[in-house]
Amino acid sequence: MKKIVLIFSLLLLSSSFVLAQKCKYKINEVDKFTNKFTKLTKSEKVIGTFFTEGEFSVKKVDTSYYFVFDYSLSSYSNFEPYTIQKGAKIIFLFENGEQTTIHSSDDIKGIKKTVVGLPPVYVCKLTNVSYELTRGQIDMFFKSKIKSIRFYRTESNGKEDFVDNEIKDRNQDDIQKLIKCIL
Repeated sequence: MKKIVLIFSLLLLSSSFVLAQKCKYKINEVDKFTNKFTKLTKSEKVIGTFFTEGEFSVKKVDTSYYFVFDYSLSSYSNFEPYTIQKGAKIIFLFENGEQTTIHSSDDIKGIKKTVVGLPPVYVCKLTNVSYELTRGQIDMFFKSKIKSIRFYRTESNGKEDFVDNEIKDRNQDDIQKLIKCIL
């Protein structure tokens, strides 16, 4: 009987150890100046189309939660870099028909690069764009998987537009896994 209890305990301990190792962090520490505890996961590529790429990470600072996005938007036509203005929206559409909207915490100016080729490709990179999440919004990500994301940006002329991206089945679990790492 003792052997069975010991084996069961070892299996339980080893399985929780394996699950805990799946979380990878860029930051997992208490700030020595503010005493705020911060966790920031490593990025996961969630959007990948011919002209758009999006990597997501999740951040927790004490009791506040954030999505942090890095976007690459490309085109064969030359364009001015996009910006993300404070309060810009991302709308998540879930498989169950519900949706939630989050707003950016910062103003972010995109950086444009040109990839030399025939024809050249123009790429705008928007990095470290933070969007605050409420606990209720976090819970929505566990009720249903994300079907589509609408990402709002601002053109150089001040006009706001958006990009819609469908989330592939293989990437839907990545968002849930990232959120679990900071809870």
